[in-house]
Amino acid sequence: MASGFGGIGQQPSGRGLITNTVALAPGETYQLPTGGAFGCKPGRYTSLQLFDPILQAWRTPGAGDVSATTDYVNQDGINWRLANQTGCAVGALITNAGSGYTSVPAVAASAGSSQWRAIIGGAVSTTVTVSNGGTGYTYAPIVLLSAPPQGGIQATATCTLSGGAVSTVTIIDQGAGYTSPPTVTFINDYRETLNAGPTAVTYGTGASAVCSLTGSQTLTGLICIDHGTSLTALPTLSFTGGGGSSAAATTIMCWSITGFTPTSGTGFTGPSLLSGLDAFPTTSPAYTNVTTQRNLVKTRLANILMPAGSGSIPASSGAVFYDGGIYTSVPTPLVTTNGALITATTTITFTMGGYTDVSEILVV
Repeated sequence: MASGFGGIGQQPSGRGLITNTVALAPGETYQLPTGGAFGCKPGRYTSLQLFDPILQAWRTPGAGDVSATTDYVNQDGINWRLANQTGCAVGALITNAGSGYTSVPAVAASAGSSQWRAIIGGAVSTTVTVSNGGTGYTYAPIVLLSAPPQGGIQATATCTLSGGAVSTVTIIDQGAGYTSPPTVTFINDYRETLNAGPTAVTYGTGASAVCSLTGSQTLTGLICIDHGTSLTALPTLSFTGGGGSSAAATTIMCWSITGFTPTSGTGFTGPSLLSGLDAFPTTSPAYTNVTTQRNLVKTRLANILMPAGSGSIPASSGAVFYDGGIYTSVPTPLVTTNGALITATTTITFTMGGYTDVSEILVV
């Protein structure tokens, strides 16, 4: 799958494998082979992913790098892969945490064969007590919360200063699956260690804080451990067992626009640029876990050139799909013609799905 090269114009050396290019259909993954360092240039719709030993799931799903940069990894044959997740379910926004769960419920998707792992209890409360603000901080220190047991979601936090002391700690990810409150560690901003001489900033010390857990017997986390196959419609998730009730979640997709159906609208007097604004559910999550509910997918706008029309929406035939974009849900249509925004576009219907993509892999 990868090839080692001795120099410009030379043939692949004995270090190489079959090829340095791999095509992945929507939903397919490729485990980087054992063999040391690799340079990977994921395709537009492909991600280079790392297996998270705490979460026990692959990160980071969503769009690949479109700026032609190359990522370098040292592969052991297990922890790095390429994944084309376009068209697939990659996560879920918990809209109702439910109640009364004494064990982990089973989670099933209505389509696509995605696999899920629910987490019950063990979220970090958003109220953190600063027991000692410390002294001498110039920059707010980095806040580290200890990890949960394997399979849990890591909690994260930041802090603010007042008069050189830590005054507040804000939870960014409440996490899930903790069996005891995580310890809070403050690490000085590296700029405080770099400065020296008469202009050196002060070096803060002494800050400490404690946190507590919340979410007992409720659904605090929901992890997609296998994205399944590519879909054109949003799958629903159902929860069974566990002794509780009422848990609910909305599926987060990694979707691209693969087609569109024009039905009505006016103002299309020239070639038009069609795109879409991501319409991620606005429902507030039951628990704040932005890393596993909001930030799973690197969204980007589609770039589709529609042929010129005679005042009405042009037919989709003849449209040039430069980029289908990456979306978490069916987007709201956005059309510009001759540089002007066309607002009567809500009746354009998008077809969502995935694209086959090509990535490059080189031994380095």
